[in-house]
Amino acid sequence: MKIWITGGAGSGKSSLAQELASAMSAGGPHYYVATMVPRDDEDRRRISRHIEDRAGMGFRTIECPCRFAERIKPDLDGTYLLDSVTAMLANAMFGERDFVYDPDAEQKVAADLRLFSNCVKHLIVVSDSIFSDAALYDEMTDGYRRGLAYIERQMAAQCDTVIECAAGGAIVHKGKLPVGFRFSNIGDTQMELIIGGACQGKKEYAISHFGLKDSEIFTCTENGEPDLSARCIDHLERYLRRCAAEDREPVAPEAFRKDAILICEDITCGIVPINALNRKWRELTGRYLQRLAGAGADVTRVFCGFVQKLGKIDKCELPEKEELSKAGIEEPKADPSQTRQILLLRHGRTKANEEHLYCGSTDWPLSEEGRERLRQKRGAYCTDWESFYTSSLIRTKETLEFLFGEQEAVIEEPDLREMDFGAFEGKSYEMLRDDPAYQEWISGDNERKICPGGESGEQMKERVLRAVDRILLNDSAERIVIVTHGGPIAAIMQQLFPEKNLNRYEWQPECGEGYLLRITGSSLAECTAEFEKCPARGENQK
Repeated sequence: MKIWITGGAGSGKSSLAQELASAMSAGGPHYYVATMVPRDDEDRRRISRHIEDRAGMGFRTIECPCRFAERIKPDLDGTYLLDSVTAMLANAMFGERDFVYDPDAEQKVAADLRLFSNCVKHLIVVSDSIFSDAALYDEMTDGYRRGLAYIERQMAAQCDTVIECAAGGAIVHKGKLPVGFRFSNIGDTQMELIIGGACQGKKEYAISHFGLKDSEIFTCTENGEPDLSARCIDHLERYLRRCAAEDREPVAPEAFRKDAILICEDITCGIVPINALNRKWRELTGRYLQRLAGAGADVTRVFCGFVQKLGKIDKCELPEKEELSKAGIEEPKADPSQTRQILLLRHGRTKANEEHLYCGSTDWPLSEEGRERLRQKRGAYCTDWESFYTSSLIRTKETLEFLFGEQEAVIEEPDLREMDFGAFEGKSYEMLRDDPAYQEWISGDNERKICPGGESGEQMKERVLRAVDRILLNDSAERIVIVTHGGPIAAIMQQLFPEKNLNRYEWQPECGEGYLLRITGSSLAECTAEFEKCPARGENQK
């Protein structure tokens, strides 16, 4: 199934796409194709927010700014979410890093999308509605806007389903939702949210439909606070601009009357403003409208005087197997006879390693010494690897780039992360030795004991083994690099070679080193395997 999702800034399109992709994968592999190239702190904050939003949903992230059809070897049974084509077109048209203008970029991006769409079973693409604002643009900006419109028209014709998001609600313009989803127009409160463009008849609709009197309508300005006791609050966007200017959060949805009627101009569509305050205002408005809808408000859009109810997700669950079959969704199949070489490497040294600090979930970068040691190892591993995986933490991503150079498509598998040490993160034995909670944890079987606020060694091992099984099941490459951490590597080696009777610390390689595995089979529990240390230092082991 191929789904196109578009909408304004902060409209809820990315959240909807993530929910759809997660459910459509039916427990199988699902990939997040991240296209944004961060150019400033604002971009980096946006990326961090998206990472946080999809945390725990099982996505494997592939960073691919453009030309993804040639850079990504598709998993035919995987579900792919590309967010967003807006950034991808900007990268293709104006350059990924350095400015290089390509006026024909939209043709190439559209061709890429069509090609990739034909190669995978399920694809969801997120785009941005940038076509409704009051501005005249230079030739290149106008060309970019025309290019995105061209891509949207081409792909809307090809996709099975086309969805527009606004204010946390959605409209299905073409096709239908996947099995297991439906939209509802019934809110959980009596609150009404009315949105639309300037002068579209929003206030007139509210007056006629709800029988409002002028005395019941409060009109916001940029210089004051809204009257929370008013039955109807008009021009909510003006109050939100004041909040943006003062860098503060708007009032919680619960602060309004339960039967409040809120009218807000939809300012979320259009080219990203040059003015920083206007960018912030637009983003804040979109997200605040989402909050109102999420709090149970019914969302109505007024367009040229016509009234349109926007649906909200009412149900999101994995469908039954017979429904999956009807929808054409099959569980992925593996070739158990295939033998793969897997280079299993531990990341380079960090300050935490050098200072003997517990470091699992904390995102430490490589230290200067760690980088220098990796430079010395560069070239120690051959270069004809096909697939690359990291745990998504910066120390594994930096290690991969130091040893293998910049790769065009790297898959982030968060379940390959190190054990989460919870309250002990960033602390040493000397700092913790007198802590009763720490003494309790290290006494006895600390593989089963859970760190306060973290996890146990067994919990880490279970998720790591699941992650590797997914790779074995779904990646057909014969030569795979996995850059992860000492604990996960030990967990994998203990599972594969129990007869060696080595504990976690005996299996852990030095930073920047690891094991070369040769595995035949589609799961760690049912495979044959042999290994050698990397860099090689002895006889092969079986």
